[in-house]
Amino acid sequence: MKRAVRIVAILFLLSIISSFQIEAFAQSDIKAKIKALKPKDYPTDPIEFVVSFPAGGGMDVTARVLAKYVEKYIDHRIVVINKSGASGFIGNTYLATQARNDGYTVGIVAVLWQDDLLRAKGKWSYKNLEAVAFVNEDPNTWIVTTDGLLKDKSLKEVIELAKQKPDTIRVAVLSDISPEFLVEHVEMGSGAKFTKVPFLGGTPAITAVLGGHIEIAGFYYPEYKSYLEAGKVRVLGQASKERSLYFPNTPTFNEVLGMDEIVWSAWRYAAVPKGTPPERIKYLEAAILAALRDPECIKEYDTFGVKVGTKSMDAKQTESEIEKQYKFCKEFFLKTGRISK
Repeated sequence: MKRAVRIVAILFLLSIISSFQIEAFAQSDIKAKIKALKPKDYPTDPIEFVVSFPAGGGMDVTARVLAKYVEKYIDHRIVVINKSGASGFIGNTYLATQARNDGYTVGIVAVLWQDDLLRAKGKWSYKNLEAVAFVNEDPNTWIVTTDGLLKDKSLKEVIELAKQKPDTIRVAVLSDISPEFLVEHVEMGSGAKFTKVPFLGGTPAITAVLGGHIEIAGFYYPEYKSYLEAGKVRVLGQASKERSLYFPNTPTFNEVLGMDEIVWSAWRYAAVPKGTPPERIKYLEAAILAALRDPECIKEYDTFGVKVGTKSMDAKQTESEIEKQYKFCKEFFLKTGRISK
C-alpha cells in the first residue's frame, strides 16, 4: 500500500515537472519567434509606455503589468510614463501630436476617438495613432452601498424610481467620458431622469457613495474591488454586451431595458504615433500578444480584477474594432446634441 502511494506521488511530481518543462519550452519557442522579428538596431533605448491617466488607476495598472511581461519576451527595458490631466486629454494630445514615431513611444490608451469627436476640435484625430494590439476591456458599472437607500433595489426598480421621481437619485459621473454617457444613454432608453454629480475620478466618487453623499457610483471594477469583497457595496448593473465573468448574476443595462446598444467601457489598446516603421510595429505587436497570452500575466491581471487573454486582437483586428467604436460614439453624440453634422 505504501509503495503504491509512493508511486502515485512520484508520478504526480513528474507530471508537474513535465508541465513546467512544456511551458518553459513553449515560452522559449515564442521568444525565438519574436526575436526573429526584431528589427536591426531596435530597440537600443528604453521603450516608453505612455499612460494618459495618473499612477494607480486602471490605465496605469494595465500598462505596468503589460510592460512587465513584454520585457520578459523581448529582454529589454520598458518604462511607464504618466502624462495625466484633463481626464486623459493632455496625454492623448501628446501622443497624437508630439510623440516620436520611432517605436520608442507606445501609448496605452482607451477610447481615443471620444476625445477626437468632443475635445480635439479638429487639431488632431484618433487616426494620428496606429493600433498595435487590443489589451483589455473593462465595462462601466453602477454600484450602490449595502446599507444605503437603494440597498434592496434592483436595477429595474432604480430606473423606475428615477422615472417616478425625476432628479432624486444622484449618480457620479466623469464629465465628457463614458460614465456620463452611460447615464445619458439610460435616460434616453428609459425616460428616467437622474441628477449627474461630476467627480474628477473614480476613487472620490466611490468615497462619496460610501459616505452617503450620492446614491450611485461605479465606473470600473478594479476601483471598488476591495469594497465589494468587504461587502460594503454591490453591483447594480453593467454596461456591456454580455455579463462579465466577475458579475455573472448582475444584469446588463441592455437586458433590463430591452436594448442592445448600451455598451460603455474602458476599451484599452496599445498604439504608436502614425509613421512608426512597420517592422517595429510588427515586433511590438508580437511581444504584446505573447505577453497577454502568458499564464502568469493573465493571473496577475486577474488579481486586479481585469480579464485578459479571453479575447485577442492583432493590429489589423484592433483597427477594425476602433472604426466600429468611432461610428457608434459619433452616432450617439449626434443624438445627444454633443456634436453637429
